Amino acid sequence: MGPQEGSTAMKRLSVVALASFAALAACSVKEERTVQQPAPAATVVATPAPGTTVYTAPAPATTTVYTR
Repeated sequence: MGPQEGSTAMKRLSVVALASFAALAACSVKEERTVQQPAPAATVVATPAPGTTVYTAPAPATTTVYTR
């Protein structure tokens, strides 16, 4: 292997390394999500019969978002 062959091999290695780097850089992935809160449920107003007791339980005030 002469001096000219070593120079050619080094050029090929440089080109392959540069091409590999460019290919990997082009493969980056960006994932973006937008989570929208659902609209509140419609409120129904009903008048209970006289003499009845109405118990209400408030809805939970927390929202759990799972991500991976």
